[in-house]
Amino acid sequence: MWPAGVPLLFSPESRTSPGHRMFSGSCPGGEKSLTGRYVSMIIFCEECGTRNDVGDVEKIEWDAEDRPRCARCDTILLFPEELHGKQSGKTVPQPPPPRPDVHLLELRFHDHIIEISQIRPTVTMGRQRHNDLVVQDNRVSRSHARFEYRDSKFILIDQSTNGTYIFITGMRGMNLKQDELPIYGNGIIGLGRKVTSDSPQAIHFTII
Repeated sequence: MWPAGVPLLFSPESRTSPGHRMFSGSCPGGEKSLTGRYVSMIIFCEECGTRNDVGDVEKIEWDAEDRPRCARCDTILLFPEELHGKQSGKTVPQPPPPRPDVHLLELRFHDHIIEISQIRPTVTMGRQRHNDLVVQDNRVSRSHARFEYRDSKFILIDQSTNGTYIFITGMRGMNLKQDELPIYGNGIIGLGRKVTSDSPQAIHFTII
């Protein structure tokens, strides 16, 4: 079961559309029918962020080569890790619950370090100079994303066109688009593009 305090990502429309739920990246879960089987889901492509409607989920062969692909970039769609683990018989590692005593998140971009806490609860990121952390890149929006310290949790909020790539150590990376996600542990984020730890566009974060 996904830990308390780390919500599934879904849009308001998923609450009113029976048989569907919207996922970004590889969040666990799915929408079930009255028979208890997975029916369909709306999955965002991890690579380009495009929304894809996938039906007849219970009929998909997880190990087959012809798994559903993104309608825009043809990347294989990543299904919820919990469902994938049940289908393949693999043990899926679960993230640790957020520590209740966490009060500081450190952001590092090149030689620029910013700390987020109760004293400074909001940090903005984007291409324009009014942001707290400025990233000059043509895929970065003027006001791309922000971190908030809210209810003793650190929340990453994307408000961009191209989305925000996030990788938490020990988990699969995902593309967050027009949504928010609680952050824990440490890892990297990329504004508008997928990044690696040694990428010049990578923003490193650590919760202390």
